[in-house]
Parts: sequence; structure tokens; C-alpha cells
Amino acid sequence: NNSELMASAHNKEIAALDLKSIQSRDYPYLRLNAGYGYTHNRYDVNSIKRRSDWGADFGLTVGFKLFDGKRSRERRNAKIAIENAELQKQNIELKLFADLNNLWQSYQNNKQLLALERQNVIAARENYDIAYERYLLGDLSGIEMREAQLSLLQAEERLLSVEYDTKICEISLLLISGEIGNYLE
Repeated sequence: NNSELMASAHNKEIAALDLKSIQSRDYPYLRLNAGYGYTHNRYDVNSIKRRSDWGADFGLTVGFKLFDGKRSRERRNAKIAIENAELQKQNIELKLFADLNNLWQSYQNNKQLLALERQNVIAARENYDIAYERYLLGDLSGIEMREAQLSLLQAEERLLSVEYDTKICEISLLLISGEIGNYLE
């Protein structure tokens, strides 16, 4: 469902149709000719001085080309265009496969990191709760209480950052696979 891959396949089909169009010049052809006209002839030496005709004329031409006008270069170029389109399609497939693998690994790593950061936030919150109780009892100075608050905020910030990175990887995977439309609905 990837749009780049579909466009590449479409370009290859267009190149193949161009080759067929060039090859069609070698086939026999049939042309039908038709017309309608007026003819007026004037004679000075005959018993009939003038002659006028109104009417239709029809014709049929069948033929084939013996000489292609050195257009074999066009045929070769069209075959090369098909090969180029196929190579471009393969290149896009390889690029997508590499991007997909990289994003999948990043997504898996971010999921593991997300689990660790959630545990880290729980530990930082417990540490903060203990520090708050000690602060209320007077066993902890204001600076140490501030350090516990800062540690909790930093842990929550790291968690949000990892959640964001995980979602970005997920959306990128959907984009590469061409399923982003289903996600947006």
C-alpha cells in the first residue's frame, strides 16, 4: 500500500506501454479515406465545354513500413526505460525494507525503554514521598527536598519523551506500510 512503491509500479507500466506504442509502428496498417467535394473542369477543344461533379469519394489503404526511418534508437531507449523503471522499483523496495527494519528496531527499543522509564517514575515518586515525609518531620533540608522534586520531574519528562518517540515510530511504521489512513480514521 506504500504510495512510492505504487507510483514506481505505475511508471514501469507506462514505460511498457511506450514500448508497445513504438513497436506498433512495425505492424501492418489499414486506413479508411473518405471525402466529399466539387470538381469543375473546362475544356476548350471538345464538344463538352464544361463538366461539374459533386460527390463523395472513398478509399481504403493497406500497407506496412519497409524502412523505419532509423527509429531503432527509440525502441532501444524504451527498453532501457523499462529496465530503469524496474531498477527504480527495486531500489524503492530495498529502501523501504531498510527503513522498515530500522523503524521496527527503534520501536521495539522504545517500548523496552518505556517500561524502564515507567519503573523509574514509580521509584522517583516513592523517593519523593519518602523525602516529603522526612521534610515534614524536619529531618530533611529544603535543598534535599527540592532535589527529590527535581528528580521526579526529570523522570516524568523522560517518560513523556520516550512515549513521544514510541508514538513517532509507530506512526512512521504506519506511514511506510501505507496504513496511515486507517490510523487517522
